[in-house]
Amino acid sequence: MTVQQLLGPNGLVQSVEDENENVDIFWGGMIYYSFNRNNLFAKKLGIALLATIGILQKTICEFFKVNRHTIANVLDVYTEKGVEGLRDYKQGPSAIGEEVRQFVIKKYLEFEGIRGYQDRIIKAVEAKVAEGDFKRSICRSMMQKILKEYRDERERQKEQNLEKRKEEQTKAEATDERATGNVVEADRENDAQLDFAENLAEGEERCVDHGGCSLVVPLLDKYGLVDQIPADENGARFNNAELATTYTILNAGEVAKVEQDFKLLPSYEMGGMIGRAKLPSLSLYRNRIPQVVVQMDMRDVILETSKSMHELLCFSDVVYIDGHFMAYHGGSDTLHGYNPQRRLATHGREYFFVHDRDGLPVYATISDGYRKFKYYIEEVDEKLRYIYGAGKKELLEVFDRGGYSKEFCVQIAETIRFICWRSDAKSVPKEAEAAKWREVRIERQGNNYGKVDEKSFFAWEIKAVFECEGKKAAFREIWIRKGRKVSPALTNDFETSLEDLVRHLTRRWGAQENMFKELKDHGIDRIHSYRKEDFTESFLYECGLEDRDEGTIREIENPDRRDLGKAISKLRAKRNKISEQILKAQKESKSRKLAGLEKKYAELEGQINNQIAKRDAMPEKVNLFDRIKEKGIVRLSDEKKLFFDWLKMNAVWAKREMIEVVKPIYKDLRDVNKFVKSILKSRTYVKRNGEMLYVSFPPQQSQKGARALEKLCAAFNQKDNLNLGLSFKRMIFGVREKH
Repeated sequence: MTVQQLLGPNGLVQSVEDENENVDIFWGGMIYYSFNRNNLFAKKLGIALLATIGILQKTICEFFKVNRHTIANVLDVYTEKGVEGLRDYKQGPSAIGEEVRQFVIKKYLEFEGIRGYQDRIIKAVEAKVAEGDFKRSICRSMMQKILKEYRDERERQKEQNLEKRKEEQTKAEATDERATGNVVEADRENDAQLDFAENLAEGEERCVDHGGCSLVVPLLDKYGLVDQIPADENGARFNNAELATTYTILNAGEVAKVEQDFKLLPSYEMGGMIGRAKLPSLSLYRNRIPQVVVQMDMRDVILETSKSMHELLCFSDVVYIDGHFMAYHGGSDTLHGYNPQRRLATHGREYFFVHDRDGLPVYATISDGYRKFKYYIEEVDEKLRYIYGAGKKELLEVFDRGGYSKEFCVQIAETIRFICWRSDAKSVPKEAEAAKWREVRIERQGNNYGKVDEKSFFAWEIKAVFECEGKKAAFREIWIRKGRKVSPALTNDFETSLEDLVRHLTRRWGAQENMFKELKDHGIDRIHSYRKEDFTESFLYECGLEDRDEGTIREIENPDRRDLGKAISKLRAKRNKISEQILKAQKESKSRKLAGLEKKYAELEGQINNQIAKRDAMPEKVNLFDRIKEKGIVRLSDEKKLFFDWLKMNAVWAKREMIEVVKPIYKDLRDVNKFVKSILKSRTYVKRNGEMLYVSFPPQQSQKGARALEKLCAAFNQKDNLNLGLSFKRMIFGVREKH
């Protein structure tokens, strides 16, 4: 035995533990105490024995793997009650009785949502202790543990209830419908007991969650929504028109953004808004909508709807075009789209939106060609001219730098009248420094209705002629200054004044970017589901990726080179970090550390050179169709997404019309939006008389809210003979009286 083993870490005391967790404590080289870590009584007795003879607490903590508080508690019990007391002593806080636990939960439900609820609960328990009802109080951590267990149990119960309800609905639908929507007559008779339209007695009233969404129904009828929906062939319980209408009105209220949201809606408490006992279920949407979409050409449907909505809403002749990238996070290998935010080619599609000066959606389409934004402006222009019934260069089209290049502007100058921000004019011309800039006062709608905010810009222009591939075009080069920032723009519009061009261009952000935020509130950036389909030569010809006469010759940048480039960038970042560490080690004269860092640096340098050599050996471009076949790349079929997004556009139009109705009553336009959203989500009361559905709202607390709601009800009560495939023909809206 060595001297160190004899003395041990605490004078003459040390411990030895074997693989079975048997511990021998030596004192002066002799065994003083032995115990097994699984024997709690032996463990507590050992703690007491060592503590009574004055062994350091740090040593006892190391031997028995406990903390100082446990040592103090064990020593107190041993001193007061002896060995027998240790048999009954349990480490940790004493168990809380069920009576105390239930009292804490009761007080939590009473104080939930109130600031400082935890302090209130603890004080309530202390009051019970003072009265003698409870033996002792509880600490904050114990209270939080009780509440966490209660909340977890409540969530589990809620999920079980939802699953149970889902199983009941699925079971009912399984007996109610077949894959094609066929109805079993016997089941129809049984389900009739739940049917709102058939069983609601005259004058019987029901309370409906989010029933305010039904305000949208008359507007959807005006838009002719169901005219585009294929008719049912088999008389299913919920027809196709009901599915589309239900989703649209719930989306207008931002209650349902994607079909998945139907899983969590209180179905039996919301069906009254469409004259039913319950809402359609998620499984019904997933089974039926693909069958509906396959009968529709969604791009053509959106185009025709936009044309009819232009006749109703009169979109402005100044339109804003922009692309928004929709990333694809699925596991399938797809072509790369160009992500302008990241300035990279990534998996996904670009969504092209067109808005008018007031921010109203005019038209939308998803890219099929996986190319940059500028390649689609000409196609979008063709669709817009069809929607407006306009000729070439009758519309003023405004787009951002993402669609700009000098060559492209020369190419479209003869057919499209446009103005756009530039990306190639880095500095202001010298002529502009001595020239007089024209002040442009821009009026913008502020947050207060009827009042406008004025902002001053300064602009200067010069005429220029650009030439590309033997083709020339004349333009107006414009520089717009606000403060110290100067931004260049380009237009081929020689008729509109400089002031108006500046107004149109600077309005794009408010009209389009703010509206896109609103579209995101309706779930425009969320994907319901994508079907995968194979790329074919015919599809490449149809979407313009290839020319039929030339064959599949298009080349794209080699994605493998791009991947290697990313790997090289990461290695270079590591190398640069090591280089900084080497400089630091040289200053500190740490030769041993320096040698290791230099070795790592050399290894990274070798890896970088190998990757560069590998990348340089690859072709810069590869044939598109060969790449598709080699990698088994699939394309994403977006018909289903376009279907739901078409419904969302109808929802946005409807909400905008509601806002216009009540806008004069409110001074603050933010209050208008809040009011309309609250009304669409509000609870209502419905009752049925024949083909008439009466919808009444609870009275509003504020006078403005009461007047606005009455105005909304009066505006939509004028519509009768609803043709939306619902079980009623007219809706009467009203407000209940205060009691």
